[in-house]
Amino acid sequence: MNDKYLILEQHKFNTFNDSWSVKYFNQTYDQAFEKLVCLEKLKEDKDKIYYLAPCKHLWTHGLDIKEEVEKINTAQETKQQELL
Repeated sequence: MNDKYLILEQHKFNTFNDSWSVKYFNQTYDQAFEKLVCLEKLKEDKDKIYYLAPCKHLWTHGLDIKEEVEKINTAQETKQQELL
């Protein structure tokens, strides 16, 4: 498999919001799965959760961000004009 994978770590807290971090990135499936299994075995805290995520499902901007920004700006201008 040529796809790349991430391992995400979630810390669950009772009193405030959860904390998320990237533990490993740019891993092959075999490397990521091996690290995920090791992390789960060595885990001492039950409030830590590890996730394996394929990078191809991450959101990305298109190459032409200027065009997207112009579309958003013109849409906002038309909405503001309609409100007036």
